[in-house]
Formats: sequence, structure tokens, C-alpha cells
Amino acid sequence: MRDDPALTFALTLKRWFRANGWPQKITDDWAKDAGIQSTTGPWASQVCNAMKAAGYNPKAEFFLALGEFNRFVAEQDVIRIKDTKLRSRLSETIPLLHENGQPYGAADFWSLYAGLLEPPAKFADANAELTQDDVDEWIRTLRNSFRQISLKQMCSRAEAWQMLSDAVTELNPDQTGWVQEVLAGLHDPSLDEATPHIYGYGETLLETMKRLADS
Repeated sequence: MRDDPALTFALTLKRWFRANGWPQKITDDWAKDAGIQSTTGPWASQVCNAMKAAGYNPKAEFFLALGEFNRFVAEQDVIRIKDTKLRSRLSETIPLLHENGQPYGAADFWSLYAGLLEPPAKFADANAELTQDDVDEWIRTLRNSFRQISLKQMCSRAEAWQMLSDAVTELNPDQTGWVQEVLAGLHDPSLDEATPHIYGYGETLLETMKRLADS
């Protein structure tokens, strides 16, 4: 296990969401659905912060809500969901499970966050170190997504950046210039340099760019 349990927790969450094809706000959509109406989330902001790994100390309510969401996924009681798109997204998806097949509950999510529990074997590679190949692939995907914004919106690269810059600033205001240089092809970051960016907001940035391209 990594020396940083919060990072292990963040990576495990990301791998779990990715395995199900979920956006970060899936739990938020679930909580707010007319058939659920949860008052405790898990909210998108909580999930986003938990996936950043650093600078966030989730409260007990977050783990309780995450356990409840995981129980719902395990039981597949999707008939309760009123929104048809959300129902489809949650159908036949996989919960986070122990090796004995028991779904993670609130205490298990907290134990994973605290470093008292190993992540499920299915997501064990969530703890694998990034390589330079991973970084290069992330950069290629970023640049291709930026190109898709220009193509889909029929606009120049400068206009595409204007569309994206506010979202980048919201994700990490200190790194707006760095992202701009990378997207423009003016800078190819090393493994050590890119790692905190990828773990901190990499997937959220890609989701944002995809949403802009599809809008």
C-alpha cells in the first residue's frame, strides 16, 4: 500500500468510477433523483475533492453516504430511479466489494481512506505508479480533446481556449498557464512534473473538455 492512504483512496475511487463509466457527479445525480431524494449525498463536490487526494478531510457524513450509494449499486434497485438516463447509467454496474463479495459500507470506505484496509484486488492496480508513457498518453488525450473542441464548435484554438480557461482556473487557478502551454504544444512535461497534475485534476479536466466538445 502507498505511504499516502488518501491517495490510495482517491485512485481506488477513480478506478471504480472509470470501470463503471461514471462521471464524477453520478452520486450527486443519484442523491437528487426524485426516486431517492437523499439529503446527505454523496455530493459531486465531495467526490471531486476526495479524488484530488490532497488538502481534503472528508467528514463522517461523506463515508456514510458513499456506503449507502454503494449498497444501492450492489442491490441494483434501479427501478426506484425516475430519470431514465441515470437509471441506464446505474444498471448492471459493479459495487466496490470485499474479496468475500460483501459490498463496502461506510466503515470500509473510511478504513480504506485511513490506510487500515487494502483496496479490492480488482482495483489493486489503482496503486500502480505512473510511467512516462502514462503521462505522454494523458498529454495526447488532452491535446486531442482540445482539438475536438475547436472542430465541434467550429472555432479557432484561441476561441477554444477562451471557452476552456475559466474551467481550468476553477480546477486549479495556479496552473492555468501550465495547462495552456501543454495544450499549445509548447511544453512536454516530465513524469515528476505531470504526476501531481494528473492525480490532482487530470480526469476532471478531460471530462470538462469532453463536455465542451459535446455541447
